[in-house]
Amino acid sequence: MVAPLVLTYYVVLRSVLRLKPWLRKCLARCRHCCIFFLTDVRNAGRKDLGCPFGCGQAHRKGQSTRRSVAYYREPEGKVKKRDLNARRRKMPAPPASLQSTPLPWPRPILQYVRVVASLIEGRPILLSEIVEMLQRTLRQHRMVRLRRIDQGVAWLNAQPP
Repeated sequence: MVAPLVLTYYVVLRSVLRLKPWLRKCLARCRHCCIFFLTDVRNAGRKDLGCPFGCGQAHRKGQSTRRSVAYYREPEGKVKKRDLNARRRKMPAPPASLQSTPLPWPRPILQYVRVVASLIEGRPILLSEIVEMLQRTLRQHRMVRLRRIDQGVAWLNAQPP
């Protein structure tokens, strides 16, 4: 299920790098899942990055859980946790917070698309521009014939490297 998506992603990534060879310095590899991705110029050359597809968030969440568990096992943390639990029983539930405009795509993916589009176009791009562009693209009707890149993906699926 994921393999065809990764193949499609790699075909697009290779075509972008072929058209814009100066972006090769921004190519990074995720330290968790080892997938290649484009990073911001300021992060070029770093080896400790997590991909924008969820590895970074998963690693941060795991580290946070480990720190919390270690803290709450200490005597000072046990006292604090006991106080927090006692306060929680006395307070009413907070009202549901109002979110800003809901996005149809996960925010980390939108941020990644924004970074890559900014690198390709050579100018800063707002997140709202990315959302608008994606919505415009999804409104377009599909062509019956396969695009060249889709033919490449189909070929890679039939004959993997």
